[in-house]
Amino acid sequence: MGGDFSRVGTAVAVALIGAIAAGGSAEAQQARPDPTLPPVVVQPGQATPRSAADPGARPRNAARRTARAARSHANPAPIAPAENAASLPRDGIEGYFAQTTTAGAKVATPILQLPRSVSTVTQQEIADRDAQSVREALQYTAGVSSYFREGQFTRDFVSIRGFQALQFLDGLRLNVNNYGLEPYGFERIDVLKGPAATLYGQGSPGGLWDITSKRPTDQAFGEALLRFGLRNTMEGAFDVGGPVTSDRSLLYRVVGVGRFGDGEIDFTRNERAYFAPSFTWRNEDTSLTILAAYQYDPHVTVLQPLPYQGAVVPGPTGQFISRNLFLGEPGFHDTSVQQARIGYEFKHQMNEVFSFQQNFYYQNIDINLNEVQSRASASTTTTARMAANQTFQIDMYQIDNRLKADFDNGMLRHHVLFGVDYSAVPNYQGTGTAAATNFNFYSPAYGTPVPTPIITTNRYQDQRQFGTYIQDRTEIGRLSVLAGVRYDNLEQDQKTRTLNTTTGVLSNPPWTLQPDHGLTYNGGLIYNFSNGVAPYASYSQTFTPTSGTDFFGRAFIPVTGDQKEVGIKYMPPGLDLLLTAAVFDITQYDVLTNDLSHPGFAVQTSSVRSQGGEVELKTTRLYGFNVSAAYTYLDAKVIATNTIGGVGKHPVGIPMNQASLWTTYRFAEGVMRGVTLGGGVRFVGDQAVDALNTLPVPSFTLYDLTARYELGALSPTLAKWDVALNVKNLMDTRYVGSCDDQFNCYYGPGRNIIGTLRARW
Repeated sequence: MGGDFSRVGTAVAVALIGAIAAGGSAEAQQARPDPTLPPVVVQPGQATPRSAADPGARPRNAARRTARAARSHANPAPIAPAENAASLPRDGIEGYFAQTTTAGAKVATPILQLPRSVSTVTQQEIADRDAQSVREALQYTAGVSSYFREGQFTRDFVSIRGFQALQFLDGLRLNVNNYGLEPYGFERIDVLKGPAATLYGQGSPGGLWDITSKRPTDQAFGEALLRFGLRNTMEGAFDVGGPVTSDRSLLYRVVGVGRFGDGEIDFTRNERAYFAPSFTWRNEDTSLTILAAYQYDPHVTVLQPLPYQGAVVPGPTGQFISRNLFLGEPGFHDTSVQQARIGYEFKHQMNEVFSFQQNFYYQNIDINLNEVQSRASASTTTTARMAANQTFQIDMYQIDNRLKADFDNGMLRHHVLFGVDYSAVPNYQGTGTAAATNFNFYSPAYGTPVPTPIITTNRYQDQRQFGTYIQDRTEIGRLSVLAGVRYDNLEQDQKTRTLNTTTGVLSNPPWTLQPDHGLTYNGGLIYNFSNGVAPYASYSQTFTPTSGTDFFGRAFIPVTGDQKEVGIKYMPPGLDLLLTAAVFDITQYDVLTNDLSHPGFAVQTSSVRSQGGEVELKTTRLYGFNVSAAYTYLDAKVIATNTIGGVGKHPVGIPMNQASLWTTYRFAEGVMRGVTLGGGVRFVGDQAVDALNTLPVPSFTLYDLTARYELGALSPTLAKWDVALNVKNLMDTRYVGSCDDQFNCYYGPGRNIIGTLRARW
């Protein structure tokens, strides 16, 4: 595999050289603008910005209507760029906050007109903090906890308001296990807090995060960078794009990343290859954007669970277990994840009222796992291990069709969205296991031969979901009222074929079909005062189908939940500042727990309530400062369970208090001109280890630093270049991010230092 990545490194180096060389042609293209088509902003479906002083204003595109009416079919008129379009900010790209979002409405909606809590992590904030994953990108976001099961870079486990959240990409759900995506391919991440089933179907009561992929722009540009980090890590990346044709009707963008180096845990690697091309074709009324990506992680590290005694508190020997300890076998350590996807976004403006949008993607994930894994045991000095041979083949198909109508009805301005979506997720999992030697946490010994287990269990599954929804956002002067309803129909076919190792014959049981359906509602209202204050209230529901049956063969009913939320948003006119605050009450019903009367089975006897509040502040170049600050108070409790003594206890792994502050300051003049300095602090309160809350994971505080220097301050010939340094966990604090129970705790990463050399044109 080392040879493979030597070739990847060479390819990336060649691509970087080509990208830098392309800078000259990009500048030539940029010097010859052709305004025959309106400019494309990077955030898709960008709503026309409204003055914070008059959010109820209704701009009309009279020039477009006049031109369209006078146009000859034989000789269509060229399209003029939108008024002041060249001066519009790239929303969600530059700065630290966005003025519009598609999360919560599926179409671009001003933040101050959406009665839901939404946080945006912009491209600039991701770059300033040099986030290497979604969980790192969301570490400074209110209501979000991203420290669950740390220690691997291929999964993004994130909880929102106390519940594990779901991952979306370009508005479509990624249905399986939140496999990590390359953050250099992101434009922004929007976090919608609370249930979202009315628009998105089955999901989490905590909410979701929606990643927007980088896509073409109508201005030629380029970027190339080299990163160097601890543990022999080196990364090359490039991002180039712009118009292909002189009339800017065809645009392109290509993003690439190649990385190799050692992991923090002994005998592990940190390697990735990523390539993402995209193309946009458009005319006055129609656009089609093709989005594709390929990602290969050739050396994945599985979770390394450790006992509470030895990770959180000293072990029997009085020592802590090393953070670098590898629990597997170096000679049986070969796990890879390969992801490929392709999709499109189609938009068509039918007339002044109706528009149609369609999103589609197909994604394939192939996982091959050969690992010796730790198995929890009561011992605090040794662990039992198991050799596993697993293969996963997952296909995902998603399509979402939306018809939007914007029209007046007397004093009312309606934005009606009618949608139909469909998803199918056929997947296969093959598993073979065998016992392996025990392992001592304090005296590790490696080298035991491990034969590859035969795959004996073959699970086939096909999940299908069909949903239809309607939502109306109505403007009544400064008041916006949101109401929606959705119906979902779901089916899951499954069968498991088992190998008889004596005869070599696979069983062939019949498929089991489990149908389900759900009806969900949401509603809310928000009022915009002229001073930029916008109070709101909302109600939303969620449901999640639950596969399987109980001891008596009865199918489980869906897990349901709802949220009541009241909040306020503040975006003062003339200041690049967004302040949001919210209080919420979420209840989740009919959660599975162990059947105490019939071991090995489950019952639906648990319910959880999450109450709390959060405050978030974002600024963009406010007196030279970019700021992202957040505080979350979360009182989550079990309100029903069959566990004796469990009622009133906190769920495992949910901190009650979290706070963070990240800021940067750029010196615009003087001897420090071109220098940007910044840093952050993250505080996570203590959390429960077990259902009866007898043990805590202690609170921890982490510090981060950043510094960047624009070399153009030294010489105009270096105007395209800058260098940066990022330090994460500055004090190299040893901490446990979370525990599943007292035998499965997970260390967080130690100090990491990354230097970056970047060229932009």
